Amino acid sequence: MLAIRQLERVIKGPAGLLTLVGVDILIDGLVLGIAFAAGAKAGLLLTIALSVEVLFLGLAVTTELSETVKSRMRIVLIIAALVVLLPVGAFIATPIASLPAHYITGFLSFGLIALLYLVTEELLVEAHETPDRPWVTAMFFVGFLLLLSLEEVIL
Repeated sequence: MLAIRQLERVIKGPAGLLTLVGVDILIDGLVLGIAFAAGAKAGLLLTIALSVEVLFLGLAVTTELSETVKSRMRIVLIIAALVVLLPVGAFIATPIASLPAHYITGFLSFGLIALLYLVTEELLVEAHETPDRPWVTAMFFVGFLLLLSLEEVIL
């Protein structure tokens, strides 16, 4: 995570954004593969959560690219290349499935901590750059509640 922070300082503009989003999606795929190694339920829940994240990430990158890249086809190809990193990350995690359960738990814990670090270090800081809106805070808790409810339904 510290190396990614250093990379963020070195690479600026659209190239920096694409690099960091690519690393994020690759790590998301890695965590997704490890989650499926831990169990189908964990993998399914993480798939749903990451699908929502990647959707909004794709929208944000598309919006940012539309300011500098004039060709819509090129933007679609760039987004498609980024999306391919998710299954690549999951494929990289395949050997972890053959490890004993306590190693899988350790890998999954590390991956989830990396995701939490990203949220607390980057996203929450940026979220507070604008004035707080009660509906935004409410949506955070609604989303969290929906994910917990989904977990109970999937049993």
